[in-house]
Amino acid sequence: MAADTSGNVPIENCVQAFEPYIALNSHVKKPVIHISLNPSPKDILSEEQMTVLAQEFMEKFGYGNQPYIVWLHEDINRKHMHIVSVRINEKGEKIDHNREAVRAQNICREMEVKYGLHPTLGEHGERELVSLQKVDYPKGDVKVQVKHTARTLLECYNCHSLAEYNILLNLYNVTVYEVRGSVDGKEYHGIMYGALDDDGQQVGTPFKSSKFGKVLGYEALQKKFTASTEKVKKDKLAERTRLEIIKAMQDIGTKEDFARRLKEADIEVVYRINPEGRLYGITFIDHTCRTVFNGSRLGKAFSANVFNELFNNPNADRERLIPPTLPETPRQDRDTEQEERQEQQHRRQPETSESLIDTSALGAVDIFSMLMEDDHTHEYIDPSFLYGRKKKKKKRRRRL
Repeated sequence: MAADTSGNVPIENCVQAFEPYIALNSHVKKPVIHISLNPSPKDILSEEQMTVLAQEFMEKFGYGNQPYIVWLHEDINRKHMHIVSVRINEKGEKIDHNREAVRAQNICREMEVKYGLHPTLGEHGERELVSLQKVDYPKGDVKVQVKHTARTLLECYNCHSLAEYNILLNLYNVTVYEVRGSVDGKEYHGIMYGALDDDGQQVGTPFKSSKFGKVLGYEALQKKFTASTEKVKKDKLAERTRLEIIKAMQDIGTKEDFARRLKEADIEVVYRINPEGRLYGITFIDHTCRTVFNGSRLGKAFSANVFNELFNNPNADRERLIPPTLPETPRQDRDTEQEERQEQQHRRQPETSESLIDTSALGAVDIFSMLMEDDHTHEYIDPSFLYGRKKKKKKRRRRL
């Protein structure tokens, strides 16, 4: 491949090496795969050592004979490698992608042991959360900021629903919402992420979840919400939150005073108030047990209606509304889903993607904490390969 005057090989020249492979099989919808390998910050590795890790991983992953490109990157204060390769071999066959996530994870665990690296399974989210900052739109690299924030919070916190996840993201100037549409008569659910300013207003162009990989897509979120619900129930995470809220409710005064009391217990409260001043939604974020609770999910005594009465009605029956400090565990209120549906507004718009890059196959895996993310590599693929991938209509002979 030809280098430029500085001795560097332009990315478009690198990706051109994939084109002969892509042309061999037009049936593979996502022929280009993008992987990111992230060693622990505790491991101080040289460029040569990082290269050895990348080569060994690709060899064991089944891509040793494939052309691939490796970049050393430090875009979010963490040294990691981006690897881009092609899924089609020189015979035009698609490389096996079954159980990719499991295989990749096993390879990384083996390499951690072999080279004496610090294990990173499960530590990625924790170390990122400590230094997590609000998304700063004017700073630029918005896509990187949004993905980093959304992924870290999803890993570290328990959320029961998209509404609760969105409330959590809002604290860091990010929003998430669902879009629905249909393709060829089949309905689908899509997820959009966007940046917010400090006033909570959306700024810039939102991103489709497909730009971030499956780890932040609709199906992954639903699995996360289900797992969170089971974990909260199994570990009884709501009990601590309820007790602290009840303590703060004793002699409750203003919204600000109530929020201050909860803050001392490491619980953040988010109010949703309409233009008339009525409190129609309340969410509690317990930073100790890392769980987000819509108020009514904790029980009727913690619903928005109760707090609206306590804050706005001087004649409210406080003895009836405020639970005693040592209550029986309230039964989970089944009105939660209905309340969240009333709050959530669905923006219906189609979601399509023309990218040839498979950014999803390994998205849920922490391989040295492994990330999958879209980039602009596909922009350098000759357009003729894009158009050539469409099925050609068979010409019918004209009968004489």
